[in-house]
Amino acid sequence: MIHKVPLSIYIHWPFCTSKCPYCDFNSHIQQNIDHQEWGKSLVSELNYLTRTYFSDNLDKYYLKSIFFGGGTPSLIESSVIKKIIKQCVKKFKNVSLSNESEITLEANPNSLTKSKLLSFRDAGINRISIGAQSFNKKFLEFLGRDHSVYEAKRNIEYAREVFKNVSFDLIYAMPNQTVYEWEKSLKTAFQFEPDHLSLYQLTIEEGTAFNQMYKKGKLFPINNDLASEMYSITENLTQKNKMPAYEVSNYSKEGKSCSHNLNYWEGGEWIGIGPGAVSRFFYKNKRVQLDIRKDPNGWINSVKKNGSGVKNIVSETIEDFWNEKLLMGLRLVKGVNIKPIKRILNMAKVYELIEANYLDLNNDTMKTTFNGRLRLNSILAEIIK
Repeated sequence: MIHKVPLSIYIHWPFCTSKCPYCDFNSHIQQNIDHQEWGKSLVSELNYLTRTYFSDNLDKYYLKSIFFGGGTPSLIESSVIKKIIKQCVKKFKNVSLSNESEITLEANPNSLTKSKLLSFRDAGINRISIGAQSFNKKFLEFLGRDHSVYEAKRNIEYAREVFKNVSFDLIYAMPNQTVYEWEKSLKTAFQFEPDHLSLYQLTIEEGTAFNQMYKKGKLFPINNDLASEMYSITENLTQKNKMPAYEVSNYSKEGKSCSHNLNYWEGGEWIGIGPGAVSRFFYKNKRVQLDIRKDPNGWINSVKKNGSGVKNIVSETIEDFWNEKLLMGLRLVKGVNIKPIKRILNMAKVYELIEANYLDLNNDTMKTTFNGRLRLNSILAEIIK
């Protein structure tokens, strides 16, 4: 039997109804969007990329996952989603429209109704990821979310009725948030029996409204010790509810981890289409990164003219690839095989961090301990030569 290589497809929908102050994603507010034209352009770019870079070896891949991200992809008309999924599947004929591939749609609570969820399922979506962000009115307002606590809870309940694989996001470690408030939000989350949770500590990213507030002294990040305490509570409650961490910020029931994101974290291959999307795959025996232009209007004009919005394509060196494998692999609770990448590591520092109970090494598999996950970025900076 021929071993097929997993390939993921990411589709970026860049439009939102409002811009959240913490968000550094490529998202834009735009009125009067022609959904059919956008769907046609996304399919055109998919066709261009597969024709240009995969025409000689499409048969070696199987379609592991499709992921609609944004922006707010739950704003897309379901007929457009259906056309895009069908074209993805058509390119990889070994997959039918079934649960063989994980097909995720990110959604905002205020863009959902039960009928829309049903139409998304009928279009081919089999996994929904809802940006709830908080079950506390005060913190929803702080985060600039344009949905209510009621809308978040109602649409998670609807999603549970429609989909067999439901995930939602929550943000914590916000200014003035107490440990009790975060614990209460987490306990509320488990009442919905999610299959998967993404639980992110608030970070102040460059280019965001929060970053401007921080620079002006109008926003003060939470104390690190308090954030660590909240992370410990998260670890304990997720374990207790049989949803252990499989990545630094992601937790799931057995068999319900996000296949699409795992493909990124394990250094797999993927195609990214839409404004600002990134692809990484092997082409002519080299791993390449392909960047799509970010500006939505510039992107769609480029697709009409050239077939795609490709802005840049660069070959990764083997050191680049090893660095990526390490950076991504140490985010995973199961760790990463360091046998092929030892030459980029400061092994003396690795053993020092093992002694300090930040890293664990067993048969060439290196992983962070719980304490290590609390300081992952500084660990990476220390162990790479």
